[in-house]
Amino acid sequence: EHIFRRHWLNVGHTSEVPNPGDYVLKRLPTLGVEVILVRGQDGELRAFYNICTHRGNKVVREQPAGNASGFSCNFHGWTYDLEGRLRHLPDAPEFPGLDPCDLGLRGLAVGVWENFVFVHPAGNPPPVSLDDWLGEVKAALVGGPLSQLQPSAIFRATVKVNWKVFHDAFSEGYHVATIHRRSVADAFISKDNPYCHLAAVRLYRHHHIASIVGGNPDHRPTRAEQLVARYGGSKYGVSSVDLFDQLPAGLNPERQPAWAFDIVEVFPGFAAHVGVDYCYTYNFWPTAPDRTEWEMRLYQMPARNLGEVIARQYTAVVLRDTVREDVNTTEATQQNLMSGFIQHLPLGLQEVLLRHRYDVVDACVQGANA
Repeated sequence: EHIFRRHWLNVGHTSEVPNPGDYVLKRLPTLGVEVILVRGQDGELRAFYNICTHRGNKVVREQPAGNASGFSCNFHGWTYDLEGRLRHLPDAPEFPGLDPCDLGLRGLAVGVWENFVFVHPAGNPPPVSLDDWLGEVKAALVGGPLSQLQPSAIFRATVKVNWKVFHDAFSEGYHVATIHRRSVADAFISKDNPYCHLAAVRLYRHHHIASIVGGNPDHRPTRAEQLVARYGGSKYGVSSVDLFDQLPAGLNPERQPAWAFDIVEVFPGFAAHVGVDYCYTYNFWPTAPDRTEWEMRLYQMPARNLGEVIARQYTAVVLRDTVREDVNTTEATQQNLMSGFIQHLPLGLQEVLLRHRYDVVDACVQGANA
C-alpha cells in the first residue's frame, strides 16, 4: 500500500510495442492485476488495466501479445478501442442512464525513460511525473547507451524470499570474490581491489547509483573468452576504455579504467546494470512477505556479424549462470531470517546501497515520502 501502489513501476520496453496496434499484456504480481500496454494508431503508448468495466472479466485472455484494432471482452462482448474508449455496448437500451464515456478501460499513467516503460498505479495524471520521479538518475544517464540497446535474453524465477532480501543480493560487490569464485570472480577481483570495492556511489532521495570495477590485469582468459574477444568485442566484466568517451558524465564518473558497469537502482523494484554497450535489468515483484517474482532482461547492441551473435549469446549464458549463484543464497538467507534468531544485520560501508534502500523503505512505510 505504501510502496508499490504509490510509485512508478517499470513494466516493459518500447521494443515490445513498436507499431500502431501492437499490444502486450504485463503482469503486476504485487498488485494482483494485469496491464495492457498498447500503441495507438496515433503512435501514443497507453496503459490500461486488463479489466472490463462491466463485470470485471479480463479483456485480453488468449493472446498475451499481438496487433489489434481494439479489445473485446469475451463474456458479454463489450468492446473498447485502442484509446480505451467503450465503442460497443451490446443491448445498450437495457443500460438506461449509463454514459459510455464513463465506462472506458481504466487507464494508468504511462511514461518512457530510455525506452523503458513505466506505469503509475495511482491514476492518470500521477501525483508526480516520471521525469520528476527519476530526477538525478535521468540526468546521470542521458546520452548513454540505453536508447541504442535491443532485448536479447530474458530469465524468470519465483523465489521464496522477501523482495528486499532478494534485491540486496545484487546491490554490492562484496560477495563477488566468494560466491562467484568459480565463475567471474577472477575477471573482477585484482590485487589492488580484492573485495571489489565500489568505485563511486551516488545516493538520491529514493534512488542510487554505484560503479563496479572489473578488468583484473592478471586474469587469464579462457578459450571461450579469447574467442569472444577476437570475434565479438567486449565481454561481461570488462568494458573497452576506447569507448569511455561516449559515456555520459554520470556513468563511471571517476573514469576508472577497470570499470565494468554501473548499478542503477530505481525505487522500488527496478535495477539496471549499465555497461558501455550492454545492460541487464532486474524486476522484483513481492507477492508475499517471503515470496518474490523476479525477472531479468538482457539488452545489447545489435549484432553486426555472426561472431558478435556468438559473443552476445556467450554473455547471456555467463550472466545467467552468474546470477543463479546469487539467487542460490537467497532462500537460505530468508529461512534463517524468518527463524527470529537474527535481530539485526551488521552492514559494512560497501553495503551502502542496502542501507540506503532500507532507509527509503522505512520512510515510505512511515508516510514521510508517500
